[in-house]
Amino acid sequence: MTAPLTTQPAATSLCPHPHGKKAKRCRKCQIAHLNSDPVAKANHKAAMQRHYADPAVRAKAVATIRANTAKDMADPVKLEQRREKGRQQYRNVLSRPDVRAKAHSPEARKRAGATHSARDLADIPPRLRDEYRALVKSNNVNAAEARQIILDQYRRDIGRTAARTLADEARS
Repeated sequence: MTAPLTTQPAATSLCPHPHGKKAKRCRKCQIAHLNSDPVAKANHKAAMQRHYADPAVRAKAVATIRANTAKDMADPVKLEQRREKGRQQYRNVLSRPDVRAKAHSPEARKRAGATHSARDLADIPPRLRDEYRALVKSNNVNAAEARQIILDQYRRDIGRTAARTLADEARS
């Protein structure tokens, strides 16, 4: 059972809004207080990271989000609501000159390029990505062949390193 709301804040209250007798803040002010506290934010972030580090929890969350999105996309009313929300977001935020300038700044484009490369070349080790790009640009090798060449080279390097490590251990 919830505590009754007071109409007048107590002398020890930290917010002017009505709240429970034992509470120092109403829910809105308490959330604002926690969000402004760096220690509380760090603790919350750490707790969320621990929670979603569990593959089962993460998979369940992804499945729920996908199911809800599919359900919304199948409903014409919800689909139109989502479209209108997107139009509103563009009108009110994304088309503002300051937002556009920030999104198209050289730093933002560089970050976007790095993200794109990391995603598209995720299976190629970072130290070999420039070599992969050089192979593709040479026009003698298509992307699939270049990927295979680089991955074979990486496997050979790993094998050589493992053999060298075993030889060093045998000598010791």
